[in-house]
Amino acid sequence: MSTRKASEGPFPYPTTSEWAENLYEAIANTCAAEGFAPVPRQAVLEALAPALGQGEAKRVVERRRDNRVLRATAYHVEQRGTDGALLLLNVALHGAATLPWANNDRTRSEWLHPSPDNLARMEELVDQQRAVAEWTMARERAKAAQRALAPTAPRAEKDAAVAAVKNAEDELARAQRELKVREQALGGRRPLPVVRAVVENGGPLAALTTEEVRAEVAGEVQRYAVEMLQRRARLRSYDLAESLVQEGQRESTVVVLQRTPVVGRDGARRDIWRGRQVTGNNRADARLQVFGLVSQQLLTGVPQYLLKLEDEEENRRLVLLGLGEILRRVSTVLNTEYADPDRDPEGPAERALRTAQVPARVVVGARTPERLEESLRQLNVHDHLRGQLNYGDMDRSLGLWSTLVKAYQAKGVLRELLAQEVAQGRVRVGDLDEDAIADALVGARALDELAVLLTPGDNPNPLTLRDVAVRCATVMVFPPVPPRPENLPPRAHMPTGRYWPVVRTALQEASWAQSSTARTDRRTDVWAAVVAQHFAHRGNPLAARGLFTARDVQHGARPDRRSLASLLAACRQEDAEAWEALVRRHLVPGLINAPEPFVTAGQGSEKSEDRKGVRRTPANAVQALVNAYTTPPQGVTRELLIAFAEAVLQAPESAGEAGLVPGTFWAPDAHGNPREGTLADKGWFDAVFPKIASPRKRRTVEPFVEDSAGDENEKGEESGAPTEELEEEILEDATTRMTRLRSTLSSMVGSSADAVATAAEQIVLLLATVEDAVRAREEAGAEEEPAEVQKSYVKELREIKKQCGDIVELLDSATVEVTSL
Repeated sequence: MSTRKASEGPFPYPTTSEWAENLYEAIANTCAAEGFAPVPRQAVLEALAPALGQGEAKRVVERRRDNRVLRATAYHVEQRGTDGALLLLNVALHGAATLPWANNDRTRSEWLHPSPDNLARMEELVDQQRAVAEWTMARERAKAAQRALAPTAPRAEKDAAVAAVKNAEDELARAQRELKVREQALGGRRPLPVVRAVVENGGPLAALTTEEVRAEVAGEVQRYAVEMLQRRARLRSYDLAESLVQEGQRESTVVVLQRTPVVGRDGARRDIWRGRQVTGNNRADARLQVFGLVSQQLLTGVPQYLLKLEDEEENRRLVLLGLGEILRRVSTVLNTEYADPDRDPEGPAERALRTAQVPARVVVGARTPERLEESLRQLNVHDHLRGQLNYGDMDRSLGLWSTLVKAYQAKGVLRELLAQEVAQGRVRVGDLDEDAIADALVGARALDELAVLLTPGDNPNPLTLRDVAVRCATVMVFPPVPPRPENLPPRAHMPTGRYWPVVRTALQEASWAQSSTARTDRRTDVWAAVVAQHFAHRGNPLAARGLFTARDVQHGARPDRRSLASLLAACRQEDAEAWEALVRRHLVPGLINAPEPFVTAGQGSEKSEDRKGVRRTPANAVQALVNAYTTPPQGVTRELLIAFAEAVLQAPESAGEAGLVPGTFWAPDAHGNPREGTLADKGWFDAVFPKIASPRKRRTVEPFVEDSAGDENEKGEESGAPTEELEEEILEDATTRMTRLRSTLSSMVGSSADAVATAAEQIVLLLATVEDAVRAREEAGAEEEPAEVQKSYVKELREIKKQCGDIVELLDSATVEVTSL
């Protein structure tokens, strides 16, 4: 550390230790007066005070009698009067002082649940990344040694140098292949870090902490979090970093102080305190880019050579760990450059000038620290769902899911719903830890918290816990509605029970009576996004479209009372209902979210050369598997079906045999034994369970059948009414006509939907054929079709398009008319 006096300038230096203590005293006293739990002392000394801008500690603290408190204008209370109330300190922070928060809901879909298996895979991945880095360095050293050889060096030395380079390259290639396997085992994602309130002296405080991990793992988690943020940032219509350079940061963002306990390579344990951006994640990352810093280095240590001062030697083995020392050096380097009158107008000092200090609201107190993470997550969700920062499709669904879980908690019905519908009354409502279960459902804790909901005799393992999590998601997104009371008048309000209104409010839906496909699709998308988080490999959420119906939305999708083991046993005993329940409620998630998905969205945008199997709707694929139990296609046996079901359920935990990617398996034969060399994928699935005709049953008018002569005579004698044929037909009265037309309307809508779906599939096939023909012509180097032929095709396609336009106009008219039905 240099003894030279730091240069003055716009970039602030860390708060002195004396004022850091004064700041903590003021925060603790203010929180006690307001009834809040304060932040830990170490959080203030190691994360907040070093990050404060110049003179900020003095500005926000005032002395009253014998103690210090925060000035009334320096703080405010968010969500006052609720259990989630937070005390926020309004300050200016050093622009390079905070890190993006990995628990940001805008990237929630890119994270896995923090199960023990996923955490173990994460450790293996980090070890392999280190191996790749070491062999990369070894290759560079071998090449440098080879280049350093003199032309007159003996042949033996040259051959040895070539062999060393070859060996390093071979080992590096092997390590990279192994790294790819480790990535595939995690589906290219990372387990979400679990955060809880810091506990000191037996009480929770207003700061967060993660589980203890190796320093390399913590760095990888932070690197991945930033990478996911940067992917989302590509959707912006402007460059955020350049915007901050030109205009600075105007809005105030929320920051929480978080501890990361890490273990270094030498086995030494230390706590890393940093401020995390709960809102403004992308701005935190963009500011670090402007300052020339890397997020994971700011967390685990910045190499000294990146922030070398003028009067010290470069040390490639020295790493800067403390936030105060890092920010002091950043400010010293930039202030020195800024003091130079001939500085580069595009240099770091000029670029970082407008973000030297940024406004922030730092969490320094919490009414209920145990729910701090939930309060911050909901704040983040609200900003994205109701604000200007748009979600991606899957992240929006997960944000709605988080809102839904909180809504169940707020109404006090979460435990009741899960105890009655998932545990089937086997556990008492009071025995469920609502907060822990809610955290597990949204991915903030491991699924072990759901073990209490398992059927007695089921061992808590990844398979059973994942299945009970899917059951919870199903019953919460499609809650049961009690049957209509018998004495309820026809036009009276339908009582929907305690659960349906919670979903309606959280998802902002219309009333129960208004059924729509849009509502069904929206709820299905939420369900698909939630279920996908329990699998390393995510399928397309659209692959779940059609698997739930409007009836499931209105009346609920009740889970089967039987456990997985019981369902499989019933399937072996020729129970067709058990097989259908197993497929629709338990196998579907694994069929969609597999490394080789069996059920896909089947959209026309799929590349024909990459597509496996046939293009079919998800509902068709699932129905074909259901039908195979009672009307099996050729070569399909009960043994094959049971073996396939067991393999799908167990696949996420499969490490993969020789020649298999983790999560995949060999297709079973007619006896249920794996057929080595035949991969179970969509191509195999569509061949074994071929596409079926539409299951929709069209209503037909039954022909009139006359009664027997004897019966007719009896009726005639009883009625005594002679028959007479009139010259004109009897006009149908309005009521009879209305009843008849209403009864046929459903089948007409169904048949029209089938016809349009068939036409759409045919047009998709047409497009794929045209694209394949064009590609084949280009590969063959052949000439284009004559202009007359192309014009004839265009003319016919335009005629088809015109007919489609006529269909749209007719449907619009029908839509207008049906509102008066």
